[in-house]
Amino acid sequence: MLDPNGECVVELPDWFEALNGDFRYQLTPLGNPAPNLHIAEEIENGRFRIAGGAAEQRISWQVTGIRQDAYA
Repeated sequence: MLDPNGECVVELPDWFEALNGDFRYQLTPLGNPAPNLHIAEEIENGRFRIAGGAAEQRISWQVTGIRQDAYA
């Protein structure tokens, strides 16, 4: 859920950034359209920031990446 400013910070698991790279983001606003919804800050230090939605709007998000660990 977005804060009163229409933003939120998403915290990812510790392993996510270490095992993946070349990230892709998908955002879906729930309940109402959000034409200005966007990734305000890309993944860095295990988190990314979403902005441009309405106050307290629910957002569904998905981040995928290409595996970059030695096992892959």
